[in-house]
Amino acid sequence: MTLLAIGSVAAAAAWVLLASLIPYLRQRHRFVAFWTMIVLGVPVLGWLTLYWGPLVGVGAFALGLWLLLR
Repeated sequence: MTLLAIGSVAAAAAWVLLASLIPYLRQRHRFVAFWTMIVLGVPVLGWLTLYWGPLVGVGAFALGLWLLLR
């Protein structure tokens, strides 16, 4: 397993942690945080899919969508 593959999982885990903190922000900051997480999540999702395959990528997409819309 390469360092880049592990780095993609670490980036995805950091994204999940940051996305789960959005509900604790003040209402006026949530909109900006929501769109920031989308902009940051697209490359992380692509990186994760590149190293771990499309099944993991679709699962990560579903998890990220669920986190952002809850």
